[in-house]
Amino acid sequence: MNNSNNQRLLPCLSITYDQWKEQQKVSLPVYDPPRTLNPVKNINRRIRNGMQNKLFIGSTEDVKDQKVRKKKVAQNRNVVDNRTIKRSSHECYQIFLQTPLNTSLCLQLDSQTLVKTLRKRIARELGLDASKLKLMMRSTQLCDVLSLEDNGVKNETNIGVKIHLADGLCGGADNNPETNITKHPKLSERELLALAAEVPDIYRKLAVYLDVSKSTVDQIWEDHHHSGVQQVVFVMLVKWQQSQSKSSDFRSLLADALGKCGRVDMAEKVLEGTVLKPDGTRHNDLDVAQCQEELRWTYLNRICHLPKYPWDETDCISINDIYTDLSLILEQPTPCQPLKIHLKNQDEVFTHEMVCENSSTRIIIQGEAGTGKSTLMVKYVYDWAREDDLASSPIRKFKLVFLLRLRDLEESSKLEEAIMKHLLPHDTKITASQLRSFFEDHSEDCCVILDGYDEFRHSGLLSAASDRSIIQMINNDILRKCFLILSSRPARLSDLGKCLKEYKQFEVSGFSKNKIKNYINKFFGLKKELASSLIDYIESNNLDVGFAAAPLITQLLCLYWLNDAESGDSKTVEATLSVSKLHLTLFDFLEQHYLAKQTTDSDFDTEELIRDLGRVALKSLWPPNSQLVFSWKEMVTEIGDDNVTKACAVGLLHKHEATQSKAYHKATKRKSSLSSWKKISTVEFFHTSAQEKCGGEYLAYLSEHKEEEFNIFMQALKAPSDALNAKMILLFACGASEKAATLILRHLANLFTREFQPDLEQFFKGELHFERSKSIQDIVDLCLMCNFECEATGHLNKDLLTLFPEGRIMFSGITPQRASALSYFLSNIHCPDAIKSITVIGVPRKGNFFVPTETMQSTSDRTFHEYLESYSKLSGEELNQKLQQFASNCSEVHRAADIHGVACALASMQMWQVFHDWQKGVHFSIKTLIKSLENIQTERLMVRSVPLHESSAVLWKLIEDRKLQELTHLNLRQTGLVVEDVSKLAECVHLLPKLKHLDICQNEKAGGALDKLSKSLPSINLEVLDVYCMRATPTTMKTVHSNLPKFGSQMKELYLHVNYMDEEGANILAENLSKLKHLTLINLPRPDHHSSAAAMQRVLESIALLPHLQIVSLCAGNLDVQSCLKILAPELKKWQNIQEMRIAAVKECAKKMVDEPQSQEFVKAIATMPNLHTVKLNGIGLTVKSFDELVKVGREKKFQKLVWSASL
Repeated sequence: MNNSNNQRLLPCLSITYDQWKEQQKVSLPVYDPPRTLNPVKNINRRIRNGMQNKLFIGSTEDVKDQKVRKKKVAQNRNVVDNRTIKRSSHECYQIFLQTPLNTSLCLQLDSQTLVKTLRKRIARELGLDASKLKLMMRSTQLCDVLSLEDNGVKNETNIGVKIHLADGLCGGADNNPETNITKHPKLSERELLALAAEVPDIYRKLAVYLDVSKSTVDQIWEDHHHSGVQQVVFVMLVKWQQSQSKSSDFRSLLADALGKCGRVDMAEKVLEGTVLKPDGTRHNDLDVAQCQEELRWTYLNRICHLPKYPWDETDCISINDIYTDLSLILEQPTPCQPLKIHLKNQDEVFTHEMVCENSSTRIIIQGEAGTGKSTLMVKYVYDWAREDDLASSPIRKFKLVFLLRLRDLEESSKLEEAIMKHLLPHDTKITASQLRSFFEDHSEDCCVILDGYDEFRHSGLLSAASDRSIIQMINNDILRKCFLILSSRPARLSDLGKCLKEYKQFEVSGFSKNKIKNYINKFFGLKKELASSLIDYIESNNLDVGFAAAPLITQLLCLYWLNDAESGDSKTVEATLSVSKLHLTLFDFLEQHYLAKQTTDSDFDTEELIRDLGRVALKSLWPPNSQLVFSWKEMVTEIGDDNVTKACAVGLLHKHEATQSKAYHKATKRKSSLSSWKKISTVEFFHTSAQEKCGGEYLAYLSEHKEEEFNIFMQALKAPSDALNAKMILLFACGASEKAATLILRHLANLFTREFQPDLEQFFKGELHFERSKSIQDIVDLCLMCNFECEATGHLNKDLLTLFPEGRIMFSGITPQRASALSYFLSNIHCPDAIKSITVIGVPRKGNFFVPTETMQSTSDRTFHEYLESYSKLSGEELNQKLQQFASNCSEVHRAADIHGVACALASMQMWQVFHDWQKGVHFSIKTLIKSLENIQTERLMVRSVPLHESSAVLWKLIEDRKLQELTHLNLRQTGLVVEDVSKLAECVHLLPKLKHLDICQNEKAGGALDKLSKSLPSINLEVLDVYCMRATPTTMKTVHSNLPKFGSQMKELYLHVNYMDEEGANILAENLSKLKHLTLINLPRPDHHSSAAAMQRVLESIALLPHLQIVSLCAGNLDVQSCLKILAPELKKWQNIQEMRIAAVKECAKKMVDEPQSQEFVKAIATMPNLHTVKLNGIGLTVKSFDELVKVGREKKFQKLVWSASL
């Protein structure tokens, strides 16, 4: 109490508080009992006797009664009350208070009034300091944070409460230090409160070991949950301690219970009395330097060593000696399909502008099995842990980096506890509370890496999770400033639900061609001949474009190659081209390796062991399960002790043992009660793919011998996501049994028909939502891979054909794996004329990057601007500025929102160049796929945005051999063709007699051969020719224009844009264009700087002579926009049949605005076109007034689409 309070006058005496305190101590022996109690009527005799006894006054009989009463209370306290605490809510108590100031108080209080509140009220009534007061009842001090009812105050009319001042003011304190020391002291309330803050997630389990009944815990929760879980735990601990006898060893009992709950760290603190520091504060100051040192030791000595053989953890090498850079792709979502951007290196996960600009702290790194996700996570912590001067990885900006395997954690695992258990030594001085405080105060300095979300067992991210659990962090509910990296297989990402959009998504695609070579050279070291022979084998069999790109497969190939060399075996790896056969070869290698070490003959049966392991593997991995770690006892129960021991000896299983802290055993000295959790043994397969292989083998066994049980498993795959989660098991099962493959493909085909039949028409038109399209392609992918693994020779294709209605095959986003599986299917198809159309697309089509009408009608301005920004970040400064200008014009376009189909055109050529540059990073050969076309009689072949130059010779050979004579549509858009390719096509195109549609546009290096092609085309009845954006020179285009009359009257669509014409070329075009009488669409070439307005006018006049023409697209080229519109306006009045008109200007001319009179004349000319319904103006600088007039015209004519931008 401060001096001012000490000098304050008491309300009933004319002295200060300090003076009164001294007087009370001196006058204690002369207290008069009748004066001590105020003459209040109806005071209970028990209350009076109790108060007299505490003041050492009263008769001998009263003292005797008091002793008997104390004895009964002590006996009652030896029994733990397990009955439900019955309370009457909001019951009114009458409390009589007698103070040493010769005053008494009678208060009417609610039963739920806190003792702390009552103490403050008494202090206010008496004018005393509340900290100097203690409320006592029957020699027991009332707990401040509990209510009167919680403290055991009965619901009686008259309740006596004796009050002592804090430090023995009335002489009630015992000054004998020996009598105040108990053998087993209780825990203070501050200790219990601090402990409650550390164990909020295990308090119900703790209650069980403390013998607190469930009904009691439920009642405490009901009364106090509104104050938080910590308050509930604290009340429970207080009530438990109050229920124990005075002779109980409180600390040992509580420590034993904490140990059984797995909180050994808190058990040690309870025993040592270090829950609080001496000053009463918590241990919150983390020694960062010590934590860094302990983490670095763990990483560099335990985690950052990779096994040379996947099944042998004892033979390890440093990750620095074997690690080879992986290929990473950033997936940027857009309104259509996600953009994929290749990263320069794996460190760009931390530094890429899309991560930094958005301050993203949640990262997902996804990849299929064996692509190196876990190895990449280890590489990150290795870069952080090493302290050499050359270490400059951006991950070193974090003070602390934590790597945790999710397969080792449970749904209720807390972040700090997991770090304590798996990363820090058992005798560390760091505590979970220190880590928690550091996360809360410095989360931006921490990076948490969670490896293997697909291996994490949980009931759902939206399920009720304990405080600060791993699930809460994954769900982005806590520590949002902490940088989190989550690795997973793609199939499990759907579990994340809505929070998935808060993550930046990266994809690990494995090794590139060069990196495969680097890894092989590192693996073999000085054995350069072996490395060279394996590299040659991989390249000659085209394995480096998909199969060997997975690091795990590359490692297995190296091991197999090394084993052949050491054993002198000359057999090849031909049989291991499928994943299932490669793993089977690996298992055979393990068996031989195991038998070679045996000194006696062994009756070891690999098939039986794999079948037993497969039974466990199938149950543990079949959706929705994902168990990867098993207790030794659990595995022994399933397959027997001998089989578990053999599996560990062979290398199929790994055994791990975990021991608890020795410091706890030493401190508790209660070994017998802790024996159940002293030592834990677990087993797991050496790799997830090995577990899936065993599961697939057992599933194949069921199909052969227990088909009913097999059907039960297959019926559990009710949705496409279930089948994708079980993808690897299904593939391995198909590789093991042809019957299993037949049944699996039949089930998948039925699932496909039931789930996707209504969407197939939209899918093939390219109008289906991307996510839905991806689901369709994933299931088709899985079926083709199952067929490939089975190596079926035709009879299984009947079920596969149901996946391709009307014989149409389409893959958007072709991958090497898809190309290989599709090639195998086409090469072994039983019905050659079943496939009518094949579409293979490498990257999204150009048209998808225009804003669809539906998108604009249902999208807000803000969303549309975000759509533009998503492209701006990919396109460089120049295009970014243009997009900003374009975005500023959107507000004017939106004023015409009532027009049907308001849309905005992007600067297509510059924008597409971005994706074209990205596409250059995707290199793999589809030679095998092209060659497989010789077995079918397809009518349509579309290969778009896939590098074809290396495989084009195979295609020309098929045409020369007359293998594609049924072809009517050939589309080779943006496939990297060169002049030699188009020249070869010109030589053999006459061997395609039924060809009607030829599209070779956007092959910019092949424009020089268009003159040769135009001379050959008259030999066939071509209806559509698309040579858009081939950058042909004016000289080449003169030849093309001269050959137009030879194309015949059947030509309907002609795309010549972004090919250049001069004055002479324009005159030739004007002369010959009118001879194509059945032309319905014309896309005119671009005038160069040698072309005049007069020549362009002659071309426009010839258009009016085409009676069936409906769509006109032209570019002003190097002509001034003002001049272009001046010659165009009079011609528009003659275009009576035109329905769609597209006009564009090049970027040099688009900066100039058209004057008002010319703009008005142009709009009036558009108004005279009776059939016009679509207008697209790109780079045409109309005035705002003219544009308003154009909007009115569009409204009157009910335009379907109006596209306009003043600049590119």
